[in-house]
Amino acid sequence: MVSSAEALYIIESCLEDFRIDGRSRSEHRPYAISSRRSSSSSSSAKSSRKNDDDGKYDPVDSVASPLVLSNGSSRIHLPGSSTDVLCSVKADLVRPSPSRPDSGVCELSVDLSLWGGGGTATGPSGGGAARKRRRQREDESEISSLLSRLVLPHAVDYARLVVWPGRYVWRLSIDVVVLRADGCVLDACSIAMRAALIDARLPRVRALIDGGGGDGMGIGGGIGEGGGKGDLLVDGDIGNARPPPGAVGCPLVVTVSVLRAPPPSTYPSLRQYRSVPIVDARAEEEACASSRVCVSVDPDGVVCGVHTLGGGGAALSEDGDMEEDDDDVCVGNTGGGGSLPLAMLGDVVTAAAVASRNLYSLLDGDYWGDGKRGGANCEGVKRNVSVMANDGGGCYGHLLKGHFLIR
Repeated sequence: MVSSAEALYIIESCLEDFRIDGRSRSEHRPYAISSRRSSSSSSSAKSSRKNDDDGKYDPVDSVASPLVLSNGSSRIHLPGSSTDVLCSVKADLVRPSPSRPDSGVCELSVDLSLWGGGGTATGPSGGGAARKRRRQREDESEISSLLSRLVLPHAVDYARLVVWPGRYVWRLSIDVVVLRADGCVLDACSIAMRAALIDARLPRVRALIDGGGGDGMGIGGGIGEGGGKGDLLVDGDIGNARPPPGAVGCPLVVTVSVLRAPPPSTYPSLRQYRSVPIVDARAEEEACASSRVCVSVDPDGVVCGVHTLGGGGAALSEDGDMEEDDDDVCVGNTGGGGSLPLAMLGDVVTAAAVASRNLYSLLDGDYWGDGKRGGANCEGVKRNVSVMANDGGGCYGHLLKGHFLIR
């Protein structure tokens, strides 16, 4: 819990667009992203890192997948170990749901048991060990529920996960493990989920509805050539495996924290509170937020969902003292100090959309190396960095040049 003096310093710093860690209101922290995909880009669009000595771009060292036994995995963390999130994607063939026979399945699990942070993942809190365990279970349920509503419905093309309509579909089991967290865990989890989904590889499977033959592994009829009616043939060549269809369109969650300060004492006639939105808030900043808005945005800039969370429990009154919210405010409850003026919601969503656009520009250009989605339409990192460095279309352009560490 921050003191009133700390809260005043944090809020005033954000109002001056110079946060406690030196960032502006619109900047993200320097996350590092690791996955198998980052080291397997094609030679024409290979991930690279700028060499400070000669200004040229050297290839990034090859990095093994964080979880080699998964179909796909990723890790996102901050230097200094203040945030560390692992995500794994496992795929298997299952019978479809009777209510949705022509749709694949995605299951999500969130685990916070390894996290030894001093607060909760969805907002700072206090209390003893029993209270923290209870809040941990609540947070696991709440984070899973929020990601299931904001990300999962648009994560993949469920119709194309069908192998045999009515009989076999792909089931993607997504496991997210939060090792450490320092604010904005939903954002980090969504980035890790998208990276793991694009990193995942599904083998080619052919359904022999009328019988036939071919080389490969038959699920119903054994291994080798041929295959009987009703058999499934699996291509054993990993080079022919492909990511889940539609994974590149998986949305990201951008959490905008709204900090509220009383009017300055030098202007007694100004009675309105001053509100300032920031992105990628640290735990201390979340503790000072009057409300937080989680916005899910896909690569095309379409807002897929909006969810308002209660504030961290700290707001400043006009005399500079702390106004305490109810300590048991639940996720999604905007009671107490968690209210957000309706007129400000549009500005918050717009700020989140702009921030997500620049994140996609980085991830789809620098990280994935395809340059097809992300706005910069780049070919390789050299052109991408040049485009972003000269981008005057958004207030976030400067943070992308050399700000994220891709490994």
